[in-house]
Amino acid sequence: MGGSLEIWELAEVAESLIRHDYATRESLLRFVDLENIPYRGKCLDALELVQPGSDSPKETELRLALVRYGLPIMRPNCVIPDVRFANGTAVTLDLVDHAHRFGLDYQGDHHRTDKSQWRRDQTKLSRLTAAGWTVLPVTQLDLSDELHRAALAMNVAYSLSHIDGNPVAVTTPLSWHEVVLVHRRARKSGLLE
Repeated sequence: MGGSLEIWELAEVAESLIRHDYATRESLLRFVDLENIPYRGKCLDALELVQPGSDSPKETELRLALVRYGLPIMRPNCVIPDVRFANGTAVTLDLVDHAHRFGLDYQGDHHRTDKSQWRRDQTKLSRLTAAGWTVLPVTQLDLSDELHRAALAMNVAYSLSHIDGNPVAVTTPLSWHEVVLVHRRARKSGLLE
């Protein structure tokens, strides 16, 4: 599998295994480290990109696409403190930068076609905005090609820059090796699990 998939696709597979309780990042690292498997280095690099907490492959793709453009690594699927739906259920966002009170919410097609889901999304956005959060909705179009991913990265950088007045730069797309190094440094400094 390591040879036919891109590094980000391997990370998606690993996060899916973790999400469904088939493995942990540590058990996958042990497996790859102990076994004499083809593409071992590529698999180890992919595991460096893994961040438990993602609820879908699209959320993983979104997180990695933003890091690839030099944006900060955001936390997946965070409960937003003190923001709840009317029934008391906690509000979560797919990717969060707590320091900026900023989040991204990936909206698959069912968010548009399911009336109750659409209403829930509107309530969620309203409550988050009222609590001082900036939220950008993201769709498949935003991830569909390099041009759209670049535009999304620029929108995220623009939003983050306007929250506190500090400019946030977007880079040309980093190589996957560079993205791995970003994650490795973040993990060593305690910013990632």
